Amino acid sequence: MAGIDDRWAAQVVKGAGSLGVELDPGATGLLATYAGELLAWNRKCNLTAITDPMEVAEKHMVDALAVVPYIPQGARLLDIGSGGGFPGIPARIMDASLSVTLVDAVRKKVSFLKHVARTLKLSGVEAIHARAEELSREEGRGESYDVVTSRAFSAMDIFVPMALPFLKPGGRIIAMKGKGFEEDLEKLKACEADFAARGISLSTEMIRYELPFSGSRRALFIITVA
Repeated sequence: MAGIDDRWAAQVVKGAGSLGVELDPGATGLLATYAGELLAWNRKCNLTAITDPMEVAEKHMVDALAVVPYIPQGARLLDIGSGGGFPGIPARIMDASLSVTLVDAVRKKVSFLKHVARTLKLSGVEAIHARAEELSREEGRGESYDVVTSRAFSAMDIFVPMALPFLKPGGRIIAMKGKGFEEDLEKLKACEADFAARGISLSTEMIRYELPFSGSRRALFIITVA
């Protein structure tokens, strides 16, 4: 794939390092293969509006790696609205001990996720064609995940109630947000107040960061049941 080369790899390594994530050559190679497959499939299946390889390096790969320090080793991770596989696939590339379930409502995207998991030989990765609301009703899915993630998936007052039924006691929700995350914070406060009225106390940490080359502002919302 044109543009997925040594310069691309160096950009990902440098960008990840700026977020405190160290990439070894093996992980860098897998991310490069993943990016190539993403762009190849994107010609026939709408996986991403970003088609410039160097932008993919920063705005998909590096950005997704921002969650890595906050996912415990050996965790069961559910990635809701996974789309092209972010952040679930990069997280699994970085930590082979993770068990990752990728969920998306678009069948073609799930086909891509299954393909890329096979291509990268990633064990412990499951891709499911479903809506999260439907999946939560499946036997064995409730309260079975240590971490539930999403990336620019929906408003916080929609995502948090959707994610909570999947979460083990002591687990965490990690929502990745782009520009306008201040509005998401306000919606999350309203959501917390609603849950508090029902006797459920949520504890939230917001971590702000910037993408290293474009300076785009981002935030992680890390939410636990206190």
